[in-house]
Amino acid sequence: MTTTFSRRTMLAGMGGATFAMFAAGCSTEGDGGEGGGGANGGILVIGTGVAASNQFPQNFNRYGGGDTAPGLDQVYETLFRISSKDGGQLIPVLAEKVEHTDDGMNATYTLRQGVTWSDGEPFTSRDVLYTLGTIYGEPNPEPAEDEFVWLAAPIETPDEHTVIVHYNSDQRQQEVNLALYYPIVPAHVFQEGDELAFPEDTMSEPVGTGPMKLMNFGSQLVQYEARDDYWGGTSPVTQIDYVPAGQAGNIETQITQGKVDMSEGGAPGVVTGFATVAETNAYAYIADGSSRGVVFQVQNTERPMTDVNLRKALRGSIDFDAVAGAAGIGYSIPNVAGVDPIMNESLQQPEFNEPIAMDLDRAKADLAASAWTINANGNLEKDGVEHPLAIQVQNDNPTDMVTVPIVVAQWKENLGLTVAFDPKPKDVMDGILQTGDFDLVVTGLNYPGTPWTNYTMYDQPVTAPGDEGTNGNWGRWQWSEETAASMAILVSTLNTPETQDLIAEGVQGVQAAIAEESPFIPYQGGGVGMQSTSINWAALPDQAGVDYFVRVGGTGNLTQMLLDLEPA
Repeated sequence: MTTTFSRRTMLAGMGGATFAMFAAGCSTEGDGGEGGGGANGGILVIGTGVAASNQFPQNFNRYGGGDTAPGLDQVYETLFRISSKDGGQLIPVLAEKVEHTDDGMNATYTLRQGVTWSDGEPFTSRDVLYTLGTIYGEPNPEPAEDEFVWLAAPIETPDEHTVIVHYNSDQRQQEVNLALYYPIVPAHVFQEGDELAFPEDTMSEPVGTGPMKLMNFGSQLVQYEARDDYWGGTSPVTQIDYVPAGQAGNIETQITQGKVDMSEGGAPGVVTGFATVAETNAYAYIADGSSRGVVFQVQNTERPMTDVNLRKALRGSIDFDAVAGAAGIGYSIPNVAGVDPIMNESLQQPEFNEPIAMDLDRAKADLAASAWTINANGNLEKDGVEHPLAIQVQNDNPTDMVTVPIVVAQWKENLGLTVAFDPKPKDVMDGILQTGDFDLVVTGLNYPGTPWTNYTMYDQPVTAPGDEGTNGNWGRWQWSEETAASMAILVSTLNTPETQDLIAEGVQGVQAAIAEESPFIPYQGGGVGMQSTSINWAALPDQAGVDYFVRVGGTGNLTQMLLDLEPA
């Protein structure tokens, strides 16, 4: 029996956890001229971050050579991309389908035919062999116990459009990683002889299968032109210009004037500031399925947060809309299990299709059911012993520095509980997260993408109290055997249209356990802001109506958006 999926016109995913203001300096060399697409004959101008030198690096080596030039996601493509709905299903790109054996140890790819590289050479199985072979390294069917080896045997290419990969263990979910992070590169450009190794030097000219090819490189302006032989179709965008985004105010001004058409990011206040300055300005927060929030110490029985009723009381006493409003960047609020409610909507129980919300009456009842009381000092107390609380937060995260004091204030107002706000530098925070030496700490809760990536960090051996672990309570919260069985479904099941019922079973089991055990409080959805103007190009596609993430970054996203953009 095999798991199979073929091309379908469904739904795409990935991104960062929170966005930061662009820190690069501004420049007049690449300001987009008198306007973007509509005024400049199909030109789309994108503002993007630059290196510390405030110059774009002339490097198009996707897998080496340091910092790279912008726009590589429109040059190189992956075998599949990730959907923005239905739990992040895989959608075919350079591969038409993949078939896995029942044990997940063998994957057979059928590649798309009729695809060419931008230099005219055909795309074949040799390119996939080179790329995956370099990533995975030498095969070894009998690795040592302490040695991790991907391949049990060499990758096979029985013909120009078939690739067979033999793994040493179940690697069905490796398709997700390949879709998110590993585009295929041309063997005839990258490879030297028969060696499977990415070059580590810089490349000044990219060759890809994507819709764009390099037209001109400048340290402040990188220009791509559309290919007329792109396999995926044509777009009204005939040229993309990348210019430095500069500081937040600089890029907002350029977008408002129509000199730049779009840019990722958004400084605090972008919702009430930039988005209201002009009718043509627009701002949208594009959720990616990850989240950030408060992590509890659930393991050390000498600390109060091992009491599940106390954890639920703290979770239920927060006005999450007020916290999001304080941030001023329009982030979405995740559901109680810590994922975007919309991405997994077709898989979840109905109660998880809504953002997490305050339930103060229930929170007070949970507090009363706990073994702890709140004394006159606002501190937790049990058996005459007082336990003051503090919440640690990384002090260089501007959103956390605004939102966490709001959370702390609400615990005081709604429960009478005093929690000290305790910002720490990154190196100190890293130690706190690794050792588990905290009661409450703010950190990332899960990864973006699919249900497997959302929760996979919790699927690991539990670290003993006092020992260094991974991050926060990953490896410290021990879920039940029933929940482990639900997670095993997500680990061993490729997310395709044919497996939706099985994926839903796993999702519902894991989410129910998180809701019941409250190992964390997810209050901030991960993703990225998109600032844009409709002066030159019509409004960006509505995220709810497309099968990709409406953003510049991430594999496959802008490529799909180019096909949907229309001149103003």
